[in-house]
Amino acid sequence: MDHSDHARCPNCSSNMMYDIKAGALRCTSCDSIISISQYDDIVKQKKRNNAGSFSEGARVDSSDEFFDEENMNRSYICSSCGGQLTPGAVSATDICPFCGNAIVFTDKYKSQRVPDLIVPFTKDQQDFISSYKKECNKRLFVPDDFITGAKLENVKAWYIPFWLYDLTVKGTATYQVEDIKKVGKNSYKHTIFEGVSDSEVDFTNIPQDASREVDDQISQRLEPFHIDPTIKFNFAYLSGLDAKIYNVDSDECMKRVKSRARESMDRFLSDAIHHRYYKIINRDYTIKPNKISYALMPIWNMNIIWKNQTFRFSMNGQTGVHVAKFPISWPKFSACITASFWMLGCFVAWVSTIDSIVNSKDGMKAVGSVAFIYGMLVCYVFPKYLFSRNLNSVISSFLFFLGGCYFILQTNAEKIDTHYFTINFVMCLIFVGFIIRKELYKIVKDQNKIKLRPACDINRSSTTKPNVHSFHNIKTISTDSDSSIIPRSKKLI
Repeated sequence: MDHSDHARCPNCSSNMMYDIKAGALRCTSCDSIISISQYDDIVKQKKRNNAGSFSEGARVDSSDEFFDEENMNRSYICSSCGGQLTPGAVSATDICPFCGNAIVFTDKYKSQRVPDLIVPFTKDQQDFISSYKKECNKRLFVPDDFITGAKLENVKAWYIPFWLYDLTVKGTATYQVEDIKKVGKNSYKHTIFEGVSDSEVDFTNIPQDASREVDDQISQRLEPFHIDPTIKFNFAYLSGLDAKIYNVDSDECMKRVKSRARESMDRFLSDAIHHRYYKIINRDYTIKPNKISYALMPIWNMNIIWKNQTFRFSMNGQTGVHVAKFPISWPKFSACITASFWMLGCFVAWVSTIDSIVNSKDGMKAVGSVAFIYGMLVCYVFPKYLFSRNLNSVISSFLFFLGGCYFILQTNAEKIDTHYFTINFVMCLIFVGFIIRKELYKIVKDQNKIKLRPACDINRSSTTKPNVHSFHNIKTISTDSDSSIIPRSKKLI
């Protein structure tokens, strides 16, 4: 196979590109829209009429010094204008820089492997940019100049190669699971069970990206991709978009897939979804590969350049699920914590100096409830609305400072011993400065957390329940913490 293909309009012979919203090919000149199946029939008819050059886009330039048949590092001569194209080793599409034709290097796929499946794009560039803007507004403490001044580069609709695995996992596991119940103000009851179960479980279409250009942490966080068996692969889907061939073989990807299937089997046999924590004591699994398919999945991707740093924003081109790491404005974070502490500390200290409150247990409970509610506002409301922008942070901090000063004046007006004021101010410092700061910090960090998916539960096709051979209570303990007492246990996420 020494040539590539080009989607040509049957009406005016101009360039045709895949229109994501229309789900069909659209001519760049006469604006004709032709479905993939209709275009495929036209090409077949042309070939039957010995018009094979109708869809020819470019020929391999075997005389080029960079020609490398094995590594796919080929150069091409455009069939329309004679210009040279050098797409690189893994790129399977390109736009001719001279005539603008959208070339699909079908020879690369046919030399390597033609995909079995494709998941077409349903989200276009407008959806992608809109999703990015919404995420910027959703994230807490993103610097203002990042939102307004960052440069968006290399916005591309990628068809990324994936291997899809059908596996059967059969075996037995010995496990421990833990249930935790709150039984008092600061007391938790931990009940640990140990069991033995076995089963045979089928997994279908476990995805693993086959491109070194895409981080596994990103591709796995964009799951799931919904595969429609009625959509047949066709090279016309790639016209005008950016497609890649695989450079990680199926054997290498199998290692990661087996790990995910093994983790899902652990969860299934231990019935982890119905318990707080779980741990596998011993397992004996046999993993049998049934089928390996080759698919192209749609991913939007772009680089965000800000202060000589590069941030990546990626989105599932079918479902709109996105993943990104954004910078954090720690001055905004500090302003939120400091201003909130000052306001709440002064308020609680003032209320605590009033005799009717100090001498009333219900009154002190009410103060504690106010402090708790205020803490929730600091974590979930203030960062999103009052400290979301630099100007907001300045105004909010100033108003909170004035509010704190007002409560200090009220405290002095009561002319009561400031001993209570000092104690409660320090207590509030501990409450906000440690507990709330820790919780808010966790929320902010979790927004930027991108991890590999440890399992593939959604790919489990078996609906049968495991065979439970034994399941009994081995320990019940009360502690003052809801953390697991099983060493090295896992929590279902």
